[in-house]
Amino acid sequence: MSERFFAITVLGGALALAACSSGSNPPGAPAPAPAQNAATVKANAEAQADKGLKAYEQARANGSLDIAAQIGAETAAKYPDSAAAAKVRETLADVTAQAKQESEKRRLAGLWAYTVASVKGGTQYAASIENNPPLVPPGLTGGDAKHAHLILRQHPEWGQTVYLMLDNDKFNCKSGCKTLPVSFDGEPAKQWKATIPPTGEPALFIDDDKAFIARVLKTKKVAIDVNLVGDGRKTLVFETGGLDLSHLPNTTKKK
Repeated sequence: MSERFFAITVLGGALALAACSSGSNPPGAPAPAPAQNAATVKANAEAQADKGLKAYEQARANGSLDIAAQIGAETAAKYPDSAAAAKVRETLADVTAQAKQESEKRRLAGLWAYTVASVKGGTQYAASIENNPPLVPPGLTGGDAKHAHLILRQHPEWGQTVYLMLDNDKFNCKSGCKTLPVSFDGEPAKQWKATIPPTGEPALFIDDDKAFIARVLKTKKVAIDVNLVGDGRKTLVFETGGLDLSHLPNTTKKK
């Protein structure tokens, strides 16, 4: 009885082993696909890199340097060993630098707001820019930010003027506002003659508008020190480098 039991046990184990072997790789099943050939992988990478190079060159030709810089950087990063990536790297640094310069020009230009209005006697043109940082950040007192505005205005009756205007605030001129310390691009501040209008508006005029505009045209940043009622002495900083005089047709242009 024990011999028969042993024989059955051995036979059952053999059958189970055979079933496992046939289940893992059944007869007639296709062999697993081999790994891609290294040459094929490289060829595919080169093809994708070539597409990136073409898109990069097209963006450059169209003058879209910011897009070209993005495409070029992505191509060089994804396919660093490709011939196309090597070609991209020949010009990528210059394209990236030019793209940053153009982006900064757009940012500075966007800081200025221009208006045209029909007024008594003709047309008024104005350009204005807010100080940054603002006098009061947004949300600090539960409301909007408070700014000072530098305004260049042409009026058919009053002529050309340059002045500072405040949001819901007033200049403190008890000790006099006959001059304002003004600094251009970090130079030592110099005193510029100023005038408060007799109407008591929250405005402060810079007397020599022509000279001031001429300096602004050569300047990226202007800082003006003022005294405010309740807030004391403040330095108003204006990033003026994006001023476009084509919006002020009668302004004295830089010589």
